[in-house]
Amino acid sequence: MKVSSINNTFSILGDAIRILIKYPVLLLPIFISWIIYAAIVLYFKYYFDWKIISTLQVGLGIGFLIIFAFCLVFSISSFAMLEIIQQIETKSKISFFKAVDEVVRKDFLKALPIMLVWAIIWFTIEILELLFSRKDSDGNNEKTYENMAKSLSGYKSFSLSGLTFDLIKSGVRFIVFFIYPSIAWEDEGPINAVKKGFLGIKNNISEFTMGFFSIEAIAVLIFIPAGIMFWLSDEMGLVFSDTTWQCLILYIAFAGSLYLYLQQMFAALLYMWNMKWNHAAQKAMENGMPVPAIRDIKKPDLLDDIPDLL
Repeated sequence: MKVSSINNTFSILGDAIRILIKYPVLLLPIFISWIIYAAIVLYFKYYFDWKIISTLQVGLGIGFLIIFAFCLVFSISSFAMLEIIQQIETKSKISFFKAVDEVVRKDFLKALPIMLVWAIIWFTIEILELLFSRKDSDGNNEKTYENMAKSLSGYKSFSLSGLTFDLIKSGVRFIVFFIYPSIAWEDEGPINAVKKGFLGIKNNISEFTMGFFSIEAIAVLIFIPAGIMFWLSDEMGLVFSDTTWQCLILYIAFAGSLYLYLQQMFAALLYMWNMKWNHAAQKAMENGMPVPAIRDIKKPDLLDDIPDLL
């Protein structure tokens, strides 16, 4: 991997943090989606009576609908964030509610086929994980704050197969997040959006791959406090109060939202950079000039005064 690709990757990650500090509203749609995700997880883990499910087919159907709901809420939050980015880049008034309105009126139906395919892939991976990995089912459905924290953090015994499946699911989500900007910013339909997304990944495969694994490493770091508490409780027998576990759940909500934010913002900034290169390449070809390399195009910056999405 080239040094320039590594530098570009960490530069984009640095930009993502700086942008969040200046525009914390960008985290709002993702945080809301995470709360909805958490509510669905906790309901079906601790409150839904799975004994009423009479057949395997019905159980699988409910499982698919749950995963589709996850894809739905994460997609809506992703598009809301992309619409806010467009407001910033076009120097429009920043409005969360206007962004949501744009998602409902302009983006949702175009993205629906992609959401469905994402849900099918996610569901298939979950089935394969159940079949082939030593995924622990703790069998403990007692409604304690400790168990809820473990469920929301995805806490489980380490296994190589489990890690592999988790990375695959995260990688698919990262690809979807890279596809969505063409719908939000270029008004493309689902087929063209997928084509542009995969072409953009091909053109920036080093930065895309490095960004993915860098964000996964950051996720490990930010979830260390939760892991320490779980280890102290399970292995050392320490007892924490309900208030402590409640605070940990709040921390997990923030950490999970930050993780999703980094994935979406990195994908958005990289896609925006690829957009600028496409425009420059097209202009160069029209003028009979050599096509520049993407590294020769100035990286977009949401904090400068140069509009990159006009």
